[in-house]
Amino acid sequence: MPSTPDDCNPQRRAFLAGMAALLLLPCLPGCRSREPLTIAAHIWPGYELLFLARREGWLPSAIALLETAAATDSLQALEKGTAHAAALTLDEVLLARSKGIPLTVVLVFDVSAGADVVMVRPGINSPAGLANRRIGVEDTALGAYVLHLVLQQAGLSRSQVTTVSITPDKQVAAWQQGAFDAAITYHPTANHLEKAGMVPLIDSRKMPGAILDVLAIRTDLLPRFRPQLCQAVAAHFKALHHLKSNPQDAAHRMAARLKTSADEVLAGFRGLNLPSVTENRRYLAGDNPLLRETARTLLQVMQSTQLLKSTDSLKDLADPACLPLHENEVAP
Repeated sequence: MPSTPDDCNPQRRAFLAGMAALLLLPCLPGCRSREPLTIAAHIWPGYELLFLARREGWLPSAIALLETAAATDSLQALEKGTAHAAALTLDEVLLARSKGIPLTVVLVFDVSAGADVVMVRPGINSPAGLANRRIGVEDTALGAYVLHLVLQQAGLSRSQVTTVSITPDKQVAAWQQGAFDAAITYHPTANHLEKAGMVPLIDSRKMPGAILDVLAIRTDLLPRFRPQLCQAVAAHFKALHHLKSNPQDAAHRMAARLKTSADEVLAGFRGLNLPSVTENRRYLAGDNPLLRETARTLLQVMQSTQLLKSTDSLKDLADPACLPLHENEVAP
């Protein structure tokens, strides 16, 4: 009797059918995803280190950076599923969580110490001078939060100013068209507004520890994308090491994408504290990490100003698992 060809063998057919079924199964929690991890980020000095890492080949191909125009777009990408993670401020993370988008912070990019700025029309010499003025501000938690802090320092109520909803990427054109008298913004847009005739009034040095920029991923996707996420965190620290060890070279490499000069790139970073691996551990690790303490303070302010109407247990807010064990692991 002639032997049965392999492709007609019933046992072989059953084996192949089983393997095909396994390949069609979705990725189970904890397994590595074949899909690239997509991180949404808009232009901001603290986020730029990820783009520098991509330029230098430190960011693996399994990680895609989705360049957005503003934080609003990054949040929409998370909501729609076109991004798995995003570079956001901590208050934006809290707002997203209140809207049902579960987010966990895995990295603190920076703490603003001058990089967030209120730019004004010449002749406005104090925060109190904002009374009865039009203020351009992005319709996000960060914009509303900074506006609250500025008005608090000015001794003004929200009803004493007029807000104009506008994202930072459109502020220069809007200023040139006379749309507002002041703008809540950040570098490098603040530099462009100054060149267009506005002057700085107050910056985040007057709001110490209030504005943190973080990398957050959808909590439900964290097990699936953890390997790529840890590679992204490592790439950030490699770029940070390069910035600290050779700032002129790093600034020159970042300037082209930011459409500005190397000197202005460095000026933007001077308004930021860039936490090291050790400092990130203080923010993210332990039973009561610093990030949670900062978030509690933010929640109180956001709830008192009606930015948030729900409470947040802060469960799964921070995850330090992707942080390198030692500082010497991050050198290129």
